[in-house]
Amino acid sequence: MTFEHFSKNKKVLFATALIILVIGIFAFMYSPVIFQEGNPWPQIKGIIQLKFSDADIVQLSGSDNKFMTESKNGMMIHNFMKTKGYEFTEQMGSGYFFKSPTGQSAVATHKYYSRFYSLWNITEYAENKERGLAEELRDCLPKSDLASHEKCNELLKQITDFDSCVEVGFQILKSNPAQCQTIDGRIFIQETNSTWEQALLAVNNCEVEKVFQTHSRLVTLALKNGNRLTAREPQIDDIITIVRASESKCGKIPIGTE
Repeated sequence: MTFEHFSKNKKVLFATALIILVIGIFAFMYSPVIFQEGNPWPQIKGIIQLKFSDADIVQLSGSDNKFMTESKNGMMIHNFMKTKGYEFTEQMGSGYFFKSPTGQSAVATHKYYSRFYSLWNITEYAENKERGLAEELRDCLPKSDLASHEKCNELLKQITDFDSCVEVGFQILKSNPAQCQTIDGRIFIQETNSTWEQALLAVNNCEVEKVFQTHSRLVTLALKNGNRLTAREPQIDDIITIVRASESKCGKIPIGTE
């Protein structure tokens, strides 16, 4: 009896070890995909929602403008934007442009989260908002006259990093880390793994151990759990203001600058 019990325990331990090994191998092989957006939980939750519900598109938790679809369902973003009152107008690179009857416009930028799922960042612009860089480029790029060519060159100079390249809608290359290529051949590598809003949340929740800021407004937060979070601040030294405001609750946080 004792021998049978011992044998069963060995089988259970072996099965448990095998499962842990398989999970470990899977995580190691696919970690570049799983962690390409930093914290993978919103994406994992989105995949579960797509798999076990009738939804064709789901909003990622913690964000107002990030969504996920299955990659095979390319028309879903068109149908989703139609429910919001927009009609598709054209595509430029990974950017999909939409317009509403009231004059509002929206841009949905796409990138892959593995070959099975797609991430969408949807930005809406009010009717009276000043024309954005993407719209101005869309007007001048098809034209061949000298004035339009010079105007496009000036507009392209405003694209200085990965985020601005993606926002305009230029092509996102399939690479790790992600890269965005402009129409004039420049390539920008993704430096961030999070948003400014998530960086603020980490500071306010006292999760940050130390901070480093560069001249290009790239902020790196070393978290107390050993992870690193990088984001681009709206204005230079915004992170310093936020950190100092949190010190009464979280204590002094070292800040390094370039």
